[in-house]
Amino acid sequence: MLSSILNRPKGAPRNSNPVDASSSSSFPPQTANSAAIVTPVQDAALAQAKTAFLNQSLETLHEVFPGVDIEEVRRLLATTSEESRLYVVTEILLKSRRGRAATSATRPGPALAPWEKFRTDEYQKAVQKALNKEFRGLSKATIQAVLAEHNFQYSRCRETLSEIASKSWRFSLSNLFRRTPRAEDLPNARQMPTGSKELDDELFELGRPAREAQIAGDRKIAALLNEAEYAAASALFECECCFGDYAWEETVACSVGHFFCHTCLRRSVQESVFGQGKSLLPEKASVACLSSTAQPPCQEFVPADVLRAVLPEDVYHSLEDRTASESLEKSGLQLVRCPFCGYAEVDELQPYRIRRPVAALGGLLVGTIFFLLPYGKQVFLLLLIATFTFPVSPTPHLEKALRNIALRRRGALFRCENTRCKRESCITCGKEWMPFHKCYEKEEDAARIFVEKAMADAVKRTCPLCHLSFVKSDGCNKLTCPCGYVMCYICRADIRTVGYKHFCQHFRQIPGTACTDCDACDLYANEDEAAAIKNAAKRAEEEYWSRCKKPKGMRWKGVHAPGEGVVGAAGGGGWWWWWGVEEVWEWVLECAVVWV
Repeated sequence: MLSSILNRPKGAPRNSNPVDASSSSSFPPQTANSAAIVTPVQDAALAQAKTAFLNQSLETLHEVFPGVDIEEVRRLLATTSEESRLYVVTEILLKSRRGRAATSATRPGPALAPWEKFRTDEYQKAVQKALNKEFRGLSKATIQAVLAEHNFQYSRCRETLSEIASKSWRFSLSNLFRRTPRAEDLPNARQMPTGSKELDDELFELGRPAREAQIAGDRKIAALLNEAEYAAASALFECECCFGDYAWEETVACSVGHFFCHTCLRRSVQESVFGQGKSLLPEKASVACLSSTAQPPCQEFVPADVLRAVLPEDVYHSLEDRTASESLEKSGLQLVRCPFCGYAEVDELQPYRIRRPVAALGGLLVGTIFFLLPYGKQVFLLLLIATFTFPVSPTPHLEKALRNIALRRRGALFRCENTRCKRESCITCGKEWMPFHKCYEKEEDAARIFVEKAMADAVKRTCPLCHLSFVKSDGCNKLTCPCGYVMCYICRADIRTVGYKHFCQHFRQIPGTACTDCDACDLYANEDEAAAIKNAAKRAEEEYWSRCKKPKGMRWKGVHAPGEGVVGAAGGGGWWWWWGVEEVWEWVLECAVVWV
């Protein structure tokens, strides 16, 4: 399995055939004659291909070892020879995995950040040149150290160098007659290219917030000037919702011509999507008319092109997701949803049929029993067999078992096809997809710890003076703590003054039987610890799931006690309930059903 993952290209399906190691672990060797005639364009293409291969190897190793130190993996890949590089680094990580896993930081997700990947030599030289030009007052050694620290990522290096420059007197003196570079003063890659297309694109994206802020400010000034011109010409329009006066460009209309302002429309949509507003029309994917002066009240809606032009992009997409989600809910279809957005797919069961040997055996059994049972029982038996024969699910357990089998066939990985999301999640638990993860692991661990603590508390005793906890293994029920406190193991009473007189003093011919003359504690009676553990586990389990809502798809099996099997509410029904009704149905269907 590990070999197939290492050979699998990034983005390829998990069940794809492994790639030959000889074709994926190294580049073809070049002879002296072929290297002499390589053009600069071909040289740049080879460098990009090599960097892409290194990044693919880095992502593969990060997927196999989620908690590994990326900087260390980068160093190993860069310093290892090309031949079988991936396998050599994997072997090194496997040998040192235990030591590194304890010190490496836990990563938030499976994806690598762009600054953690390998960079081309062209990009590194362009970044170093740009930073040397911008921070002339700093030593080249300082800039080189920062570049190595942040893997030549321009934005991170520039931020660190700006912080260093603000504290450096040398930099202040060298820039005495020059303006100190600010965080927003980025090089204009469109006017003065850096020589690296990757860096030019990064600079353009870094400057996007400043450009958008400037555009928004210019638009605001233009709107004020436009409104002043409308006011001077007495041509303002009145909003039929808030009754304010606005310019023509700041008003919209419903499908029949009732006017209201952009502000009212945006607030109405935001309240309908994120709040308690009632103006949402899911069947129209829009909101109702906002006019408060129309008589009778207007029943029309705002056109979709108007909403798209007025609303912010994120609000408009949220409106689309909300209306689509409500429409799907009304359809009654079985859906598989993306937990991070409104995208959903229909979860259709694959067609199936009863296996012919099973059907023949069932027909033979029915035919044999049909003539041996009375008439009423024959009809009942035929109805019972019909529920297993026809593909209509007669019970929720049968339908859920069919869906569990179909889920195992298709896999638990769900890829969202929403272009704004494109995230991967687990169908079973709804968490973000990570390789080798266990569904509901945190929820199960929390419930297990709570129940196990209650089980331990059921048999242990705690000294009220020194708070030392202990469990009686054998002997009498008079317990003496090292601090001097004496207590009864059965009733937990303080017996320092009475000692053995606390226990029953009557003679019994059969030891272990209950005394008929008093109700005092027995000196040698043993508590039924197994029953106490089971009762404590059952109460703790019911208490925990009453306080914490149990996930819908979680299969809680109870807690295993040493020598007692499964205890708790889930384990009170013998082997049948310990295995689970759904598992029994799944086993029956796996034997009797074939998917077509």
